[in-house]
Amino acid sequence: MGIGLSLLLPLLTAGLPGPLRSAPQIPEATVVAKSVDLPWNGVTVSTTGRLFASLPRQNNTKATPSVAEILPDGKLRAYPGGHWNNYKLGEPGNDQFVGINSVVSDANDQLWVVDPAGVGGKPIKGKAKLVRIDIKTNAVKRIYPLGVSVIPEGGFINDVRVSQGFAFLPDSSLGALIVLNLETGQARRVLAHDDRLRSDQSLKLTVNGKLYLNAKGKLPNGNMSVNPVEVSPDGRYFYFQPSGGPRLLRLPTALLKDFKVTDQQLSAAIEDMGPGPFNAGMTMTKDGSIYFSDIEKGGITRRKPDGSFELIAQGPSSILVWPDASRLGSGGYLYFPSSQINRFAGNSPTGKLEIQYPFHMFRVKLPAGADS
Repeated sequence: MGIGLSLLLPLLTAGLPGPLRSAPQIPEATVVAKSVDLPWNGVTVSTTGRLFASLPRQNNTKATPSVAEILPDGKLRAYPGGHWNNYKLGEPGNDQFVGINSVVSDANDQLWVVDPAGVGGKPIKGKAKLVRIDIKTNAVKRIYPLGVSVIPEGGFINDVRVSQGFAFLPDSSLGALIVLNLETGQARRVLAHDDRLRSDQSLKLTVNGKLYLNAKGKLPNGNMSVNPVEVSPDGRYFYFQPSGGPRLLRLPTALLKDFKVTDQQLSAAIEDMGPGPFNAGMTMTKDGSIYFSDIEKGGITRRKPDGSFELIAQGPSSILVWPDASRLGSGGYLYFPSSQINRFAGNSPTGKLEIQYPFHMFRVKLPAGADS
């Protein structure tokens, strides 16, 4: 719709009966950056407005910085630079990004890098870790190795939320939660036997109106178990769900942080918060709203504090394909990438790589007062 018509339409319909009124127009997400030759799947924003993106390693040969800062001129700069961003297959990788999947910054300008050691989505056993970088000094401050006792073979840590001295990470491949004490470095794996954290293969999911099926005509299962996560702004609750839902769940963080609480007790304490849409990320604001990176609708869907839903931004569908992990920036803007996950060979209906460059980064303006 052109600008002239969009301005004229309210005048033309103002006097029409209710049933004939045009439906409200959904705002279009704004492109803020592009990646011309590397896929990305996440973004975070520092307190001073610096943008960082996660670039998962797709194969053994094509180099990727793994973590990149998006500069004001749109260029990508490997972050923090040097040895950390120059991993080669076969190297130990203990002090390098092997194959990351998420970047999340906190209110203290600490950048948390989730490294499942994934190459083409397949994790290297025993190499998973969480890395903390001080954004103000651009220095790596601590490495948290996550061994096979918490990330067994085939496990894939997908994202992270940090609150009150603990990190909470989902294993989106096998279906479990990892709780990490950031002071002691002690970690434990919980809820690995609770089916509510696993992908439901009976779901009929769509991406921009088309059924999400692979070349075998089945719902792709990779990283579809517990994936989107969030901690409430007051730190009291941890929200989570499988990517496809169908239910949004939560647990008190106090229970997760208490390593004496058993799996059975945690399972019994899980609260069902209602429907959870097919999404790849969620961000919660202080007013109690949750903003989902809605894969089916190709945009951002808001879950209001009363539990109802509204679509607040969409497309364009040609370039906004599989909105992924989001983060809130200043001024009430929510940032998120198009990651095109459904177009990778293992997920596409043809079994072939169908991604289209460039990859796009978007932002949308949240409703007034949402971030206050």
